[in-house]
Amino acid sequence: MTKEALQIALQALTDFDYDKRMKAIESIKEALETKEWVGLTDEEIESVYMDTMNFQQNARVLEAKLKEKNT
Repeated sequence: MTKEALQIALQALTDFDYDKRMKAIESIKEALETKEWVGLTDEEIESVYMDTMNFQQNARVLEAKLKEKNT
C-alpha cells in the first residue's frame, strides 16, 4: 500500500486537482495507519547463518529479507 499511496501523492502534487489531492491525503493516512513492521522468523534467521559464514554478509542478507517483507 505504501508504494501505491506514494504514487497517488506524486500524481496529486503534479496535478492541482482538489479531488486528487484529497485522495492522496487519504491514501497516505491509510498507509501510515495500517503498515506494521514484519520481522524475520527464527527459521529465516537460522537459514541465513547456515548459508553464510561472514558477519557482514549475514547482516546484508538479513537486511534484504527484512526489506522484502516490509515493502
